[in-house]
Amino acid sequence: MVVGVSNTPTNLGKNIVENLERFHFEGPIYLVGKQGGNLNGRKIYTRIEEIDACPDMVVFLIPALYIPEGLELCGQKGIHYAVIESGGFSEFADENKRLESNILSIARKQQIRLVGPNCISIINLENGMVLPFVPLDQKRIKSGPISFVAQSGGVINYSVRLSSCENIGFSKLVSMGNKLDLNENDYLEFLISDPETKTIGLYLESISNGQRLMDLARSTKKPVIVLKSNTNTASNQIARFHTAALAANDEVASSALSQAGIHRVFTLQELMNAFKIFNLPLIKGANLAIMSRSGGSAVMAADAVQRYGFRIIPFSKSFLSHVRQGARAGVIRMTNPLDLGDVFDLDFYRDVLERALQEKEIDGVLFSHSYLPGIDEIATKNFILSAKELSIRYEKPVALCLISDSYEWFKMKKITDFPIFTEPDDALKALAFSLTHYRNKLDSDLH
Repeated sequence: MVVGVSNTPTNLGKNIVENLERFHFEGPIYLVGKQGGNLNGRKIYTRIEEIDACPDMVVFLIPALYIPEGLELCGQKGIHYAVIESGGFSEFADENKRLESNILSIARKQQIRLVGPNCISIINLENGMVLPFVPLDQKRIKSGPISFVAQSGGVINYSVRLSSCENIGFSKLVSMGNKLDLNENDYLEFLISDPETKTIGLYLESISNGQRLMDLARSTKKPVIVLKSNTNTASNQIARFHTAALAANDEVASSALSQAGIHRVFTLQELMNAFKIFNLPLIKGANLAIMSRSGGSAVMAADAVQRYGFRIIPFSKSFLSHVRQGARAGVIRMTNPLDLGDVFDLDFYRDVLERALQEKEIDGVLFSHSYLPGIDEIATKNFILSAKELSIRYEKPVALCLISDSYEWFKMKKITDFPIFTEPDDALKALAFSLTHYRNKLDSDLH
């Protein structure tokens, strides 16, 4: 049931209903709005009491002052779940904390669990329950194994857009708002048990119960990645009026997250890179093979290797002997990093990559590839597909960095869900999360 709907073009409640329709939500949808009428053939009831059925959940997008009355009516109908998307609570003025207290008291009395207030709520791509009040396009949100919970509706929107550029798929997204009832730990506990979620991301401006967060993160083998903001006085002033958040000591927060095996990132792009790396097999050791069509790129990658705790070890003689067969002018230096600038047969790259993954001492491969549009795109497409297949077969990550023009860049990213990075430094930083995660979970298994 969506409360606050009209058929006027600027009505935000209408967007919620149309999102549910676009994403093919199969359950019954009831509309309530004081003006009545109909929307897309659905009746708009003028009062909650007019609906004979008992919906599973109610979504409120009405002025904050009317929420208590609406919540009481829903409780009397037997509804036990509510989403309050409306703003105008403690994020707006301290005196509105009394309104929040009243709402929470009613929810406790009526046994209603609350999402929000002041949020864009829930996106569940499994069942089409897409509840934000902003219009969303199902063609631009891909389904996948990642779930993301954020203390900001805007961050959810930004992440949806970034993920479409990165070809990242989501299972569930939640905008928590003011966390009046349910908080990040409640959502984390659910996502840990959710079979469709393989990787969990959290954007937090405040931490409700740090000990519970740490205990939950320790209890799961799923990667938990946290983008923690609101770390200084200036950002605290913004967050105070954003989601009623308060800053904590950031150094203490970082240390606690690390102790619990939580991977902390500092930007949305770092978050996306972490999501990408956990779509690959975990790296089980620090020994890397670095290969590139550019000597300069190989040198930059080698610089970053030590920075992120990895090692470059020599290739075996049999591997190097095989590479020499594909060299045209014989000017390749047979080292790790391996400059493949003298190898012009891109099909041979697949063979080199497979042999590198077969090296017992190599735990993962970073492959930096650039190509000219109109010349190597078919071979590059085949190489990306091969990299995915080989990474899965040998259970070792292949961090593929790709450089081309903008059209080719996005075209290649759409070929498959195999992650593609731009900079070797980005890929190696993400790989460091993978190695830390493997070691943390190995230690927990041993103890």
